[in-house]
Amino acid sequence: MRISWLDNLKAIGIFLVILGHMLPDSLLQQYIYSFHVPLFFFVSGYLFDRGKYDFRQLLRKKFRTLIVPYLFFAALSFLFWFAIVRNLSISGRSLAVDPVKPLFGMLYGIGVGDWRVPMNVALWFLPCLFVVETTFYFIRSWHFLPVFAALAYLVTFLPFRLPWSSDVALAAIVFYGLGYFFKDKFATRAFLPIVFAIHIVCCFYNSPVDMNNLAYGNIVYFYLSAYSGVLCYVALSKSIKNNGILNYIGQNTITLIGLVGITWFILNGVYYLIFKAKMEHSGVMFSFVASILQIGLTVPAIYIINTWFPFILGRPKGTPGAGRH
Repeated sequence: MRISWLDNLKAIGIFLVILGHMLPDSLLQQYIYSFHVPLFFFVSGYLFDRGKYDFRQLLRKKFRTLIVPYLFFAALSFLFWFAIVRNLSISGRSLAVDPVKPLFGMLYGIGVGDWRVPMNVALWFLPCLFVVETTFYFIRSWHFLPVFAALAYLVTFLPFRLPWSSDVALAAIVFYGLGYFFKDKFATRAFLPIVFAIHIVCCFYNSPVDMNNLAYGNIVYFYLSAYSGVLCYVALSKSIKNNGILNYIGQNTITLIGLVGITWFILNGVYYLIFKAKMEHSGVMFSFVASILQIGLTVPAIYIINTWFPFILGRPKGTPGAGRH
């Protein structure tokens, strides 16, 4: 049985992910980046059920539901980039990238540099979550979370990135663990103003953060801002009545992540044909509208995958809708 407020939370989160990638450098982007990725790791930790699987079963399930979708959408993004983007790109920058690097980079599973998946930086999240979930299986106490928090800071000094964003996973597992160990210990409404104040103060006292790039700024401000922000949006999601649109978006976040680069290119192409300008130069308000349009463009693909090709998302054929939590 699905939990409506979790779908609300995931819908808000995926909208902020899409919006955050479209915004220019700004205080709004800094705000969104301070918590939007931790939010998804928190949700995954909230849903984790240690007693449901043994480790082999967990490994198989997570490979099917995270790595298989990653490989499919990474290959689709690469083919779209290689066959279409390199021929139609406005700036021509894609032609300067050696196709061999992103092709092999799909197996390395990071979201930065020439080795990232072209057209879809956001896909790094899926192998990273796989690392988090399979590692967390062996963690039996929340007391380990500060250790991972410290390790996450230390690996930022490495001169190279770890495969499958395992370096990011060290920070991500903290939020995953908070979702699991403290799932029923949310801030009461009486304390929400204080929690929100912590969120805002720590966000803007810190420098801009980006988990994908291991940019945490002040590590204490980072964790405080991210977790307090997640708690605020948990409260917001719980206050929203059951909403079909939000439920639908929240149930299909992996497909939205998987196609975000392709829908952005299509939208940007249409915008350029009409206005003879790049979409990212169009301001904050248009970025809000464009983010909604990107979600809308993905709906036909969501329907096709859910109806005829659910195995792409790791679900057996005949599974109704978008599955269950």
